[in-house]
Amino acid sequence: MENKKVAVIGAGIAGVSAAIYLKRAGLDFDIFESRAVGGQLLFVEQVDNYAGLAQGVMGRELAATLAKNLDELEIKPITEEVEAVTVEKQKVILKYGKQNASYDGMIIATGAAFKTLDIKGETEFSGRGVSYCAICDGFFFRGKDVAVVGGGNSAIEEALYLSNIARKVYLIHRRNNFRAMEYLQNELKHKANIELVLDSVVEEIIGTDFVNQMKVKNIKTSALRTIESNGVFVAVGIVPTTGLFKGAIDLDDAGFILTNEEMTTSCDYIWACGDCRKRPLRQLITAASEGATAAISAYRRLKGGYISS
Repeated sequence: MENKKVAVIGAGIAGVSAAIYLKRAGLDFDIFESRAVGGQLLFVEQVDNYAGLAQGVMGRELAATLAKNLDELEIKPITEEVEAVTVEKQKVILKYGKQNASYDGMIIATGAAFKTLDIKGETEFSGRGVSYCAICDGFFFRGKDVAVVGGGNSAIEEALYLSNIARKVYLIHRRNNFRAMEYLQNELKHKANIELVLDSVVEEIIGTDFVNQMKVKNIKTSALRTIESNGVFVAVGIVPTTGLFKGAIDLDDAGFILTNEEMTTSCDYIWACGDCRKRPLRQLITAASEGATAAISAYRRLKGGYISS
């Protein structure tokens, strides 16, 4: 069985960043991506908060640039799905297709998936009024009416953020009280343009080219209400794509990978970066930084040395 230095699993912006730095370091590695290079970028309409990029870069356009980066560096992703990961003493064994491969280390960049509402109109209007990130897309709703769905910290943080951009924010939650921290709930009281829609769920998202309204149901009375809204921000959580690694490294209760600031996991030859990792800010720019850090940490651990800037 062939042995290489590093396996990178995932070719979103974190994984591609790691691959670029590994290439510079001269480490022998494989990068696995069974779908398309770019990850969540493929579902982002526009990117407007990434330093160094022009405003309004399309998510798919940036994903294509990442793929071009790999191509120019002669890095060819393995498009097979990684089916199993076995961690042995100082080795990581990956099973994919009909073969196994051995590595001295592994960088996990498998990302996470947004939890969805699974309602009519959500998929159809994704990127056309339906968003899963207010920081990413809130700018496009300046002066408009929007809704946030959820009741945790993320939902209230998104509502508060949007209240400074949008004309009005509907905060829709299926319960009568929030799970969020008390200080966040207190901030809601000082926002005149946030309307709480409690004990309610969104039944359908409606529009033509873009979202323009929602059907909302009160779960206690079954009463239906139509809310005019140009955007729906879904903030009901994300699910890390880390099932392959359970038992091999430490995860938190939600399944996110625990690392130190060098991106090292509980196994000193496995690193993690991007949305699969427990982190305070889930943004493209932080994922790219973490990918670079993971690669440098892998280089120092497996080969010894320092990558110059």
